[in-house]
Amino acid sequence: MKALILAAGEGKRMRPLTYERPKVMIPIAGKPIIEHLLEEVKEAGIDDFIFVVGYHDETIRDYFRNGERWDINLE
Repeated sequence: MKALILAAGEGKRMRPLTYERPKVMIPIAGKPIIEHLLEEVKEAGIDDFIFVVGYHDETIRDYFRNGERWDINLE
C-alpha cells in the first residue's frame, strides 16, 4: 500500500509563515508538519509514499531527499 501526501498548497492564509516555505514545512515541535504526518503513517505500517508537491517544492525535495533517513520509499 502507498500513502499519497498532498503537499502542494501555497498556504496563503498562513502568511507570513509561508512566504519562504510551503505550509507543510512549517515547524511544530522541532520538525515540519509533514514529517509528523509521515511518522504517523509509517507507524501504521506504510513505507511507500507519494508526495504531491507544488509551491516551493524544492524545500520538500531537499528535506526528504530519497527518504533513506526515515527508511521509506519516496515518489
